[in-house]
Amino acid sequence: MTSYEKYQKWLSSHAVDESLKQELKEMTQEQIHEAFYKDLEFGTGGMRGIMGPGTNNMNTIVVQKATYGFGKYLLEKDALACQKGVVIAHDNRKNSDVFTMQAAKVLAALGIKTYIFDALRPTPELSFAVRYLKAAGGIMITASHNPKEYNGYKIYNEDGCQLILEQSNQVLEKINAIEDELNIPSVAQSPLINILSKDVDEAYYQMVLNTQIRKEIDHSSLKIVYSPQHGTGFIPVMEVLKRAKYQVYEVKEQSYPSPTFENTLSPNPEEKEAYTLAIELAKQKQADIVLTTDPDCDRVGMVVFDDKKQPVYFTGNQTGSLLMDYLLKSKKEKNLLVQPSIVYNTIVTSPLGAKVAHAYGVLCEQTLTGFKYIGDKIAQALKNNGPVFQMGYEESYGYLFNKEVRDKDGVQSVLLICEMAAYYKNIGKNLIEVFDALQQKLGYHVESQYSYKVSGSEGVKEIQQLMENLRKANYAIIANEKVVTVEDYSSLTAKTNDQVYPLHYEQSNVLRYLFDDGSFIAIRPSGTEPKCKFYFAFCGKTQKEAQERHDKMKEFILSEIKNGL
Repeated sequence: MTSYEKYQKWLSSHAVDESLKQELKEMTQEQIHEAFYKDLEFGTGGMRGIMGPGTNNMNTIVVQKATYGFGKYLLEKDALACQKGVVIAHDNRKNSDVFTMQAAKVLAALGIKTYIFDALRPTPELSFAVRYLKAAGGIMITASHNPKEYNGYKIYNEDGCQLILEQSNQVLEKINAIEDELNIPSVAQSPLINILSKDVDEAYYQMVLNTQIRKEIDHSSLKIVYSPQHGTGFIPVMEVLKRAKYQVYEVKEQSYPSPTFENTLSPNPEEKEAYTLAIELAKQKQADIVLTTDPDCDRVGMVVFDDKKQPVYFTGNQTGSLLMDYLLKSKKEKNLLVQPSIVYNTIVTSPLGAKVAHAYGVLCEQTLTGFKYIGDKIAQALKNNGPVFQMGYEESYGYLFNKEVRDKDGVQSVLLICEMAAYYKNIGKNLIEVFDALQQKLGYHVESQYSYKVSGSEGVKEIQQLMENLRKANYAIIANEKVVTVEDYSSLTAKTNDQVYPLHYEQSNVLRYLFDDGSFIAIRPSGTEPKCKFYFAFCGKTQKEAQERHDKMKEFILSEIKNGL
């Protein structure tokens, strides 16, 4: 069926509501093609798309279809799925509450019990709730940090972990078997749809508070500024900070939920624009630290102030390394560091994290990009009596410490960052000094990202061609430095000195060039946005050396892209 035929089918269907039909009528030929040329796909962070009509956008029809496929998967996988049920949560975005109810109604039509919250909740609480309620799975309606035009759909297994590739492929089989997405069974109302009590919130708060290591330290002198970026973080973050007796100032303009994000330049903690209002407030209050979470509160960004009261923006890698050092140091001092222990990060995470782990005799294992892989590793280690989990983190500002959640957790992270900052302030140090001392000990590290942005179906083809050209280029030397190993996660092979050996990961469209000291360049198409991401992570004996290597490599790669490889 062509894009236009699908369009006509939607336009004439009673299943498509009038608001969507009006949008369909106003579409150009190009818009029709982009909306219907393919189905919305699952990426590294679930399914995300621009809201609007069409099989390639986020709307009630797409949500119903995905939910029906997920429900069929659960029924086949678990004989008790109907009784165990599915937990559904949502963020602050437009239509998130509508999509939640649509998902619940489809599951009810399949005979599956659902648990929904009375209002928006953060992603990590959804992961926790699945485990707490011993549910068969979970659904989170969110587009995370994407722009306001987006919404998304993430699915979780009984471990509270996003489905890894093998599992999501099984769901996709069920989804693709649906002959008519405009004829999905649903119910108007059902006793199978249950509103959750505040007991789940309370259990989640207690779990987060138990993440603290040094409850005894004095918090009173630490001044914190916090922004939830109009998202789900305000209530849980402020609640746990209040219970832990921290002094915190909210960015009031960004503290209420809003689908339009009207008072922030960006809801993404990776971008400096997200901190503008928070930094202004911090200067007024003479605060020590600024923290902001993304809309679904699974990620947190940090800004601290130097001696001249100027803001210093920490990257996800830097915050992750600092947190790991503080966590392992504190547990070791308190005789809480059980061996063997392990931390997890990803193949695009700075080498500094692994160096920190090894300094404490802790294992460090890398996964593919996407926290679902870290969550799965935690589950597997527990089932197989493996090393004790200490921490998981990604360079994209996501961290986890308590295994009762199987996704990155901004609430846990805010609390532990505050504890770390308070601890060091009490001994006369700020986090800039602590991080510099860490690098003096383990080597200096400089990293950055570059995003090659595209749009539409032609953009998808452009990225495919870019990855193909990179593979053909087969770089052995980059900016006068020898590439020690080339890892291709599409073919699952690594090449070192003309020797080829297998990579034991799930297949993924990623290239990684490694140098002799662990520095790397990694390239992968984003699984959540229309762009190709380039990661640069370089080491040096001095800050200057690391920066110069980084700049030289980045300049070379960007020049190659500009010249068409």
